[in-house]
Amino acid sequence: MVKDREKDKLTKPELDLELEAERAKDELQESQSRTLRSEYRKAASGLRDQVMDFIEENPGLTLAEVSEKFGVREGSIRAWKAHKTMGTYGAAKRVKEEKDSEPLFSLNKKKQRKLGFVLRRRHTGFIHYFDKTPPGIVCPHFHILAFANGCPFRCDYCYLYLTLRHWPEPTVFSNTARMYQEIRDWLYSTPEPSVLNAGELSDSLVWDSEINLTANLVPLFAAQNKHRLLFLTKSTQISELIKLPPTPQVIVSFSINASEVSGKYEKRSARPEARLAAARRLKELGWKIRLRIDPIIPVPGWENFYDTLIDEINAVRPETVTLGSLRFFPTLKNHAPESDIFNFATDQSDPDGRMRIPFELRLEIYQRLISRLRHIRIGLCKETEKMHKALNLPGAKQYCNCTYD
Repeated sequence: MVKDREKDKLTKPELDLELEAERAKDELQESQSRTLRSEYRKAASGLRDQVMDFIEENPGLTLAEVSEKFGVREGSIRAWKAHKTMGTYGAAKRVKEEKDSEPLFSLNKKKQRKLGFVLRRRHTGFIHYFDKTPPGIVCPHFHILAFANGCPFRCDYCYLYLTLRHWPEPTVFSNTARMYQEIRDWLYSTPEPSVLNAGELSDSLVWDSEINLTANLVPLFAAQNKHRLLFLTKSTQISELIKLPPTPQVIVSFSINASEVSGKYEKRSARPEARLAAARRLKELGWKIRLRIDPIIPVPGWENFYDTLIDEINAVRPETVTLGSLRFFPTLKNHAPESDIFNFATDQSDPDGRMRIPFELRLEIYQRLISRLRHIRIGLCKETEKMHKALNLPGAKQYCNCTYD
């Protein structure tokens, strides 16, 4: 009140000066606040980059060890890794439009909706190294090509519901020229013969005729003899592949299941019989073919259903068959609450914390299928060391869907 009475006594010029001084003070405080926020963001970004680089250089360390070293919560590190995987790492920084970032294809929004995805630019690297296998679980490490995030098939058991939980719609990345340049750099700079997996975060072939993936990728790998490219699909979209000459540097893998299981839990994907027919066609043309039966689900009558599937696989004679049983993190149930699929997995005692089919039943399933596969290399997907020993399999030295050989 005293201050207001003093202002009333001021002349207009004096009052204007007083108001100007107050505005200047407010602007100074706002400027200082902006500077502090900017400095904080820079410091946080620098720490994040430092932590992510350290993790890449030391893949064997646990999150707890990294957290203790840098004084950062495990949840923050986990979020940074997830954003890096999904291509949203540093997405707030708008990159400049450069020639090497221009898309090699273009689809309007109506066509995108029809095909079941949205187009957007990726702001982080397209290639990263998969090394998340926990102790006690056998799974090879490999490089992931994130040309897209998400899949239109929406199978009840799909792990992508959790991996990409912040992205409800499948996304295809449009700045493909930069992606292909990154692949060229990877082919040149990666010292050991390696697999680039194009089917970990999306179906490799489902949109191939629209986004020209195989037409641009296959020639890059065919031109060298060191690294291999892996396509993994539940589709039958091979029309673009059959236009290309086969090369030993490219592996085409089909994820399949017993027809009765697929009809119930993979409703949007191509029928298993059609996938096997596509695999057979490509093999006849000279392509390297692998098959993956995953997840095996012990529905009533599973023995006969999977026996029939094994007979069909023996007729195709792929170079490798990888077996995997139903497994999921408990929160996956929230994404398919009406499905009964989660009732088959009641064991959560394994090292990775996933729910799994009880050990003895899994062992029985694997023994039955393995005994019926003929002259085919066999591997297990993300199974325990205990299971490998029970089946007398070579563990980390196994051949499976994602290994080089």
